[in-house]
Amino acid sequence: MIKAMREKVLNRRKKLRLACALAAAMLFASGCTAASQKKARKEKMEKIMNYSAEELSLFDEYLTFSAGATCEWYKDGTAEKSIGSARVPDMCALPDDPSLKDAKYIRTSAYISFESDGNQHLSVEGPRFYEITVTYNEVHTEPYSEDTFFKANVFYKVNIAYVYKEGMQPVFHADSGYKLSVYAPSFGGVPSTPLARISDEHLRDPFIMLDRGGKYYMTGTYDPKDWKNTKEIHIYRSDDLAEWEDLGAVWNYEKDATWQKELITDGSSPIWAPELHYVKGNYYICYSLGWGLMGGAVLRSTTGRPEGPYEDICTKPVFDTIDATLFVDDDGKVYAIWGDGLIAEMDADMTGMKTAPKALMSESGKRVGFEGCYVLKIGGLYYLCSATYCYHFKEDGTPYQTYDSFYAISDNLFGPYSERRLLLKYGGHNNLFFDKEGKLFTTAFYGPDFSERPAIAELTVTDEGLLKVK
Repeated sequence: MIKAMREKVLNRRKKLRLACALAAAMLFASGCTAASQKKARKEKMEKIMNYSAEELSLFDEYLTFSAGATCEWYKDGTAEKSIGSARVPDMCALPDDPSLKDAKYIRTSAYISFESDGNQHLSVEGPRFYEITVTYNEVHTEPYSEDTFFKANVFYKVNIAYVYKEGMQPVFHADSGYKLSVYAPSFGGVPSTPLARISDEHLRDPFIMLDRGGKYYMTGTYDPKDWKNTKEIHIYRSDDLAEWEDLGAVWNYEKDATWQKELITDGSSPIWAPELHYVKGNYYICYSLGWGLMGGAVLRSTTGRPEGPYEDICTKPVFDTIDATLFVDDDGKVYAIWGDGLIAEMDADMTGMKTAPKALMSESGKRVGFEGCYVLKIGGLYYLCSATYCYHFKEDGTPYQTYDSFYAISDNLFGPYSERRLLLKYGGHNNLFFDKEGKLFTTAFYGPDFSERPAIAELTVTDEGLLKVK
């Protein structure tokens, strides 16, 4: 009997050791898998951060029609109204124009791509007084200094201003060679087939989400023919992304606004770019408010359903500029992203920020765009979208402008992000979403043959991790 008990104990110990060994093996395998996935993401990001040789060649194609700089001249240093402008081949080249003899002040600007990284020790030989500034993307202009860093093969807008005397011929100096473009270069992502319009509703900035119940919900800037009186937030519902039911106004400025009317006193009622998000077990709408005010706030569903109605949970603007979006990370933290890429964690009641805002930027110090940001996590990487206006060229070289969607990628929500790439010509203020079959789409709202009508385009993620229009 004692022998049998000993064998029983030994068997139990063997089973326990085996179970422990299996658990350790599984834990080790899990750790190896996580480590290998992390390594794969890192290797992918190293390739994504910099433009490929193929992408750089597209820059040169762009420069076929865009090479050069823009020169403007003025009668005095206030530079309130130019007396002439021209396209010139280099930063300090002057045009052969009779009105130049009346000029006292010159401004020249161009998008510059340097051949090497680092500070370029920019200077202008000739004028006694001059100023150089650098514009990062579209809205952030800073004085140039000896500490200003430039990343190679990235276009920065450099601006030169100086007091001019007749007969002067200034010369621009930089440490490395460079290329000039009149317009900010853009490339990639242009669809070979027309965008798929999904509704005839007059809607701008469309936002689409797939609900947990399997239905699609859409919102956007409603009936934007009068930008100062968009007034309402509508939500639409669909089973198939083709047929949409207007569920009506879930929030109306004239009926539901309170503190907003104290801020906006000119009689207008501008409500822009609403987005619908499922956060913390309920539905929230973040929206843009005001024409000159340029702020935004948050609404919450009073029924726990996406169709609302919605109540205003704020007593003042939550965002200090337009185009707010929400992002919930894997750890459950909720972040607001607004403007041209400011991010902060939201507080528990969604009425303010728990942390100070940070700017989402690339390694080169640039933003993705100047408005309409959106973030989606795919395969462990963060895809940040933003909108900006761009110039493209017809076959004869004639330039035309479109409102486009760009994107950048990072393995960290706070960046740094890769250099921006064009996601969709005509994409504008967009969002990314997965359909019921797991296909990835982007929204859009105009194209070559329509304007301010909801549209979508299917995307694919390449082996390199880039987004391409299918």
